[in-house]
Amino acid sequence: MTNFNLPDNTPVIVGVGDIIDKRKVNGPDPLTLLGQASELAFQDSGIKNVIDYLDAIGVVRFSVDFSTATNQSRFGYSNFPRSLANKIGVKKDISELYSGMGGNAPQVLLQEISKKIHANEIHCALISGGEVLQTMISKLKSGEKLNWEDSAGGKPEIIGINDEGFSKEEKKHYMDLPSNVYPIFANAIRSSKSQSSEEHLKECSELFSKFSKVASLNPKAWFPKFRTPEEIEEISDSNRLVGFPYTKYLNSMIRVNMASSLVVMSEKLTKELKIPQNKKVYIHGSCVLNDIWNVSKRPSLNESPAIRECGKEVLSQAGISLSEISFLDIYSCFPSAVQIAQKELSLDSNDDRPLTVTGGLPYFGGPGNAYTMFSSSEMVKKLRSNPNEYGMVTANSWFLTKHAINIFSCKPPQEIDWEKDFIKLQSEINSREIKNFNTKPNGLGKVISYTIVQGRKNLEYGIVIGELEDKSKFIANILGEQSFLKKLTENELLGIKGEVKHTSERNIFKPLF
Repeated sequence: MTNFNLPDNTPVIVGVGDIIDKRKVNGPDPLTLLGQASELAFQDSGIKNVIDYLDAIGVVRFSVDFSTATNQSRFGYSNFPRSLANKIGVKKDISELYSGMGGNAPQVLLQEISKKIHANEIHCALISGGEVLQTMISKLKSGEKLNWEDSAGGKPEIIGINDEGFSKEEKKHYMDLPSNVYPIFANAIRSSKSQSSEEHLKECSELFSKFSKVASLNPKAWFPKFRTPEEIEEISDSNRLVGFPYTKYLNSMIRVNMASSLVVMSEKLTKELKIPQNKKVYIHGSCVLNDIWNVSKRPSLNESPAIRECGKEVLSQAGISLSEISFLDIYSCFPSAVQIAQKELSLDSNDDRPLTVTGGLPYFGGPGNAYTMFSSSEMVKKLRSNPNEYGMVTANSWFLTKHAINIFSCKPPQEIDWEKDFIKLQSEINSREIKNFNTKPNGLGKVISYTIVQGRKNLEYGIVIGELEDKSKFIANILGEQSFLKKLTENELLGIKGEVKHTSERNIFKPLF
């Protein structure tokens, strides 16, 4: 392949490395696993002494290293980027970057590294991320001590927003967990389509069966097993209801040991190191935007203006249309995330392009914030084998809250304005926040969307987003015995009226059947 005549400060991906480790109690610590993935990425670059050229390391925040984590006190790394630098043998001071919380973090880090390369602040960077929750949980359950710690000194630069993705009001009503909130989006989607819950579950199961097919052919998938739509749809001992209408097989799998790393350089350095052109993958488009932060303040629960605008922007930067994208990886923590992305990107449901290159978060594995490290790595491999094609990776965080989309190709990119900001566009999205959210609702209201949440054994409560007669919006819980909650999974609640009452603990909604 002929070398391209590109600006020296063009960012280029030159190395990728992935590793999975299915051991439980005897599995690796996070530093060891990320170190192994990094060594694989260095090997893939073909440069033996690539460490000598590193001047930045970016690490995706671990899910346990956040205020909402149950075991945050068990995370004993004060500066993971520096710990990783020491682990792999970096002998000089380098820039240390650590992402904010969320599934968009790898793409945000990649954008930030690219900006720094374009500005000639750095010339070679390592980005790494992963999780070792399989081993962590296994050790804690067995009573073993983790002894995972390193006080490396210093403080990394925090990249991206690191705020909690929910308000106090939302947390009070259990809207602080993805497995509780994405089913609310699901019921809003089916409301817009006038679908029954059975019809919608069937559609979701057919969609995700295709994801599992890709995972079944991926040797690095956590669950390399094809699941039929019927198997995904049917409630069983191994596939319980989680958040109505979703079964377990429609939920992301976070309990994994997985790590992935990327090596990113300037075009100038790749030429100095004589890296072959067929190793290089370029960024053709990059955009990061947020939707309205709190789900309860969004005017619609079945759309994402941020995904829509990100999609338009990256395609414009790349100078191509969506039809020219050969490989897609749509962030797939839950079906509603995929379905809303399909809608906003104008991806027809009959499009025969697979929507994942890995197998998706429920089947390939959903290693916390780091999943799109793997989709990016897999995309690089796909494009190296298909150098005239384009690939798109999407990412989202929290509850369709923070978004990032990148377009990749081995082809020479158009010059991207890496200094462009999206403040005005973000302000336009934020301006749609509803102004009539009622924190103390009382009276007659109707259900806009909802879910019924099941624990490991029993149905526990319902969550309702509703509208009062004065058109103000509210959130509330439905409480009751098992027989009552089960009845709610068997009867249609969308549009149902009921009495909502504000109490000191939470708002309570009682449907009027």
